[in-house]
Amino acid sequence: MRQNDPKPVDPAVKPARGLLHKRTSFEHFELTRFSPSDDLGEWVEHHWMILYDLGTRPPYTQRNLSHPNQHVVIDSRGETGIFGAATGVFETTLSGTGRVFATKFWPGAFRPFFGRAVSALSDSWVPVETVFSRTSAELQHEFAGLNDPLGMAERMEDLVRARLPEPDEKASLARRIVQFAEANLELVSAGELAGAFGLGLRALQRLFDEYVGASPKWVIDRYRMLEAVETLNAGAPNSLTDLAYRLGYFDQAAFNHAFEKLTGAPPKAFLAP
Repeated sequence: MRQNDPKPVDPAVKPARGLLHKRTSFEHFELTRFSPSDDLGEWVEHHWMILYDLGTRPPYTQRNLSHPNQHVVIDSRGETGIFGAATGVFETTLSGTGRVFATKFWPGAFRPFFGRAVSALSDSWVPVETVFSRTSAELQHEFAGLNDPLGMAERMEDLVRARLPEPDEKASLARRIVQFAEANLELVSAGELAGAFGLGLRALQRLFDEYVGASPKWVIDRYRMLEAVETLNAGAPNSLTDLAYRLGYFDQAAFNHAFEKLTGAPPKAFLAP
């Protein structure tokens, strides 16, 4: 393996985040992730692949909380394309045997490829040929003959390199702001986030519409909910009230309401029996 090649991501070092009922998820599929080659590290966060073989078991519906990213997805079920973030809960149903391979771009990084506001992709998708030199059907056919996930990552990286845009300062700024929101869960308002970067609220909202695909407030709230889901996936927190306060909610009732409104169930439903 050359130093520049994609490399597996250690889930113990960087666990996957956003899977609802993660304990049950991994009883139904395997998830593998790969870091990008060094030269694409400013554009691509990682590649990922899901393998599933349910045999005669009934179909399984996986529910996730999306991150503020765009993905190029190649799905053996035919659902191949460029996908934006799901602003609610993303659901997908697996049955029989199959696999899904995808390349996940950093927040802000897909706008220079797409050439227009990535908010157009939120809760939606477009064919791969909208941006890249290959069609969805071509990639579907090509990847069906590949059994090496690292080889799949290398093919996808060749596709990205052929369309590589010029560096974009606004894309880099958008990524830094999103990462700041992820790291500072005590933030509760878009005004606070804008102020941390010396921006006006309207300027931040325009930047996020163009480069992130969701509003600043959505990003703040989504990272708080992602943290809540991971805390619940890991086992019972000290108390749901403590978790609510840690995430900046006024009280547990406010946290419970926001969580149930998004996921359809109260936080306690996600705790192990």
